[in-house]
Amino acid sequence: MTHCVITGAADGIGRALAGRFARTGVSVVGVDVDADRAAQTRVDLERKGGTVSFVVADLGTEEGIDRAVEALCGGPAIDVLVYNAGISAVGRFPEVRIDRQRAVIDLNLTAPMVLTAELLKADQLAPGATLVFVSSLSHFVSYPGAAAYAASKTGLASYARSLSAALADLHVLTVFPGPTRTAHARRYSPDNSREHRRMPPEALADRIYRAVVARKRVLIPGVGNRVFATLGLWFPRVTEWAMRRAILDQLNKSAG
Repeated sequence: MTHCVITGAADGIGRALAGRFARTGVSVVGVDVDADRAAQTRVDLERKGGTVSFVVADLGTEEGIDRAVEALCGGPAIDVLVYNAGISAVGRFPEVRIDRQRAVIDLNLTAPMVLTAELLKADQLAPGATLVFVSSLSHFVSYPGAAAYAASKTGLASYARSLSAALADLHVLTVFPGPTRTAHARRYSPDNSREHRRMPPEALADRIYRAVVARKRVLIPGVGNRVFATLGLWFPRVTEWAMRRAILDQLNKSAG
């Protein structure tokens, strides 16, 4: 494992992943829309001895995907490709603008599918390469108040599973994180009063790195998240009630 590509690598989980892989001597290429934050992340990680570069591209657009594909195909074969970039659209469903919902689908689901197809076509993935798809715990427990996000992440998990079955020569890992202590979570959560209980992105990144090395196919990081996911499978009404109370009811209070 010598070359790793991470989407959404300028901040949050992606930045933590870039640091975790770079720490082992892996050359990291990040793909991110935020040029300023990407530049700062590169400087910070290189100060720690990592080899990090960035492709600045908006993967929510065709032009951005084309730019990323061109840049990545001009580099070395990819050993690990992590699809981490994501956005959300939170609110009472009838009030969330359709263009915001489409943007969520475009970045969270369409971009990984198109990028994967293009990189496979260009034979840019190294033999035995690992594809990591960062889905969400919402796949198991629902996400009232962010239906487009939940749909995109469940779609991503289904795509990853089908890809794994079709491409036996590649390793596919699907990650289902729960609440993580990032600016992304803070931005979209209606209640950050328990932010300290969320998993630090560095802890999540370490678990993902170890799952890549162990060539696991599924990762639900954290005992509490695994318990909640199991409840979602066997007692979906219970987790739906809990999620509705934690998110949708809070949104309704804010709107009221």
